[in-house]
This record gives sequence, C-alpha cells and structure tokens, in this order.
Amino acid sequence: MKSPECSEHRDDLSRRSWIKRFLLGSAVSPSCAALFLSEVAEAAPNGIGVLRLNVATYPALATVGGSVQLNFSPIYKPLTINRATSTVFVTLDSVCTHAGCTVNKFLRGNGAMMCPCHGSRYDVYGRVIGGPADTDLVSYKTTFSPSSNVITVEVPSLGLNVNSVSFYSRSGNTTRLKLTFQVTAFSTNEVRYKSSLTGAYTDVPYATTPTGAATEYRAVRGVMYPSVH
Repeated sequence: MKSPECSEHRDDLSRRSWIKRFLLGSAVSPSCAALFLSEVAEAAPNGIGVLRLNVATYPALATVGGSVQLNFSPIYKPLTINRATSTVFVTLDSVCTHAGCTVNKFLRGNGAMMCPCHGSRYDVYGRVIGGPADTDLVSYKTTFSPSSNVITVEVPSLGLNVNSVSFYSRSGNTTRLKLTFQVTAFSTNEVRYKSSLTGAYTDVPYATTPTGAATEYRAVRGVMYPSVH
C-alpha cells in the first residue's frame, strides 16, 4: 500500500494539529490497469470499514457486466466489484473458496469469474456455477446511489474508511496527485510519503498549481500537487 500523508504543521506544539491520510492503490479491469487515490480514515469502533467509490472514476463499471478488482495492500487479496444490473453492484472477496487462490474478475464473454488454479467458476453475484469449489464467494453489503453515482460498501475486515477520488495526472512512472483539504489561518502544510506500511516517511515537494514545479515543502494551501513514483 502506498500512502501519501498530508499533515498540518505547527511550530507551537501546544496548538491542535491534524493529519489527513491518502492511499494510492490499483484498480484492474478486464481492459486496463490504473491507479486510484483515496482519502482514508480509521474505521468505526465496530471495525467495519466503509468503501465509497464514484462509478465515473472506474470506466469498466459504466456498463452491466463490468468488473474491477481493487488492491489496497500487497498483503491482502483484492476486492472484486461487479455491476450486476443497472442499479445493483456486488462486492466480493476474491479468495476462491476451494483452495484460497485469487479469482479473476468477471468477464461478460465467459459469463463467469474463474479461478486460475483449479477452474472453479462463479457468476456475477459470486455464486458457484462450476467446481471444484462448492461454496459461494464471500460478499459484502453494497448499496448504490444513482443520484450521486456512488457505490458504498461495508467491509468488516477492511479496517479503514476509504473515499475514492481521482489523481491528477501521470507522466512516465510519476503520478501527480491533487490533495484538497481545509486549512486554517497561520498554518503551514507538508506532505510525507511512504511506499509501504512498514516504511519510513519522507518529505515530498509539491506544486501549488496543476502544472507548476514541485518545489514547495511548506505552504498555506488547501490544494497541493505532489508527485510520487
């Protein structure tokens, strides 16, 4: 998991400070692979994490039968989201119930999600339609709001609340992010980045305009454009 961290910095440590965290993950669909940027927060005390995705950010989900897999961390299997009907989305654990392999995304042409290890097949809802698996994939409560075009998923094992947003642009192997948040008077802000859950944070320079040079380390800004590799 890659996590750029944006924090308010104050020289006066007696004043209140805050941290806003973002997560950079990957979304793989039948036609392409892309990165997605998410704003994250700790899950509720009951441990249930909430994942919110804007369908417009994931072109594969624009049509019925579309499917994407979302990776938040290399140590966890991805989540699979399928569009079953115009108004129904299904979120599934991608762990095959036969031997624990990662099941592929749903393919309209095959009418199934297939396990590459032993050939088990599941329909768009995660139900077994071909063995050797004999148990359906684990599914998570998923709702869709047509008015906002947002999918909301409750994942007990996620441990985070995740609001998916778009990153600004890519150039080669560099991704420029757009981080937006509230600021207060006399505050300065910095961006810190770590490439893994156990890695150390490093300071990242950022631009204050979409195409400007990334030369700032601390500024009073509500919108920043850092670049990460």
